[in-house]
Amino acid sequence: MIKKIKYVRSKVLEFLTHKIALPLIGKFRTKPKFNFAMNDLLALDEGTLGKDLAIYLNKMNFKLLLNYEQHVCKHIILQYEMDEAGEARMQFYFLGNRHYSIPVLSTCFITFFLMPEYWKQFKLDYQKGKKGKPFEEIDYNVIVLLKTNELRKIYKPC
Repeated sequence: MIKKIKYVRSKVLEFLTHKIALPLIGKFRTKPKFNFAMNDLLALDEGTLGKDLAIYLNKMNFKLLLNYEQHVCKHIILQYEMDEAGEARMQFYFLGNRHYSIPVLSTCFITFFLMPEYWKQFKLDYQKGKKGKPFEEIDYNVIVLLKTNELRKIYKPC
């Protein structure tokens, strides 16, 4: 029964994300151009955010999505998996980090009700976000050249 509930929840979240949220956000989102393709990222030095990003995306069989490069960089820096739980947890981190956007608020609201087994973790992620440095005014064309471990020290509280 629990397996079936998690399957249905997964399908609901997948539908809300891929069929509603991403297309809708894409119409309104204007991000600076990201100057790197996957091959460019893979050619970067070991330990850089860009190289770590490309390696992770390849490992997961994911593609680098246009206008979502900044988002996936945050996953790598904050070490949240790119799955349902990791996405929800990262949004609670951003809520604690005082990033009050429609995607953050709606994801937190929906996953709070759909994922009650994560409530304790969501609270911890929210508290980490309160302590973390905000992701403001970052040039992601520059940050991908920096060392991932150094960025984690700056943005991810222990």
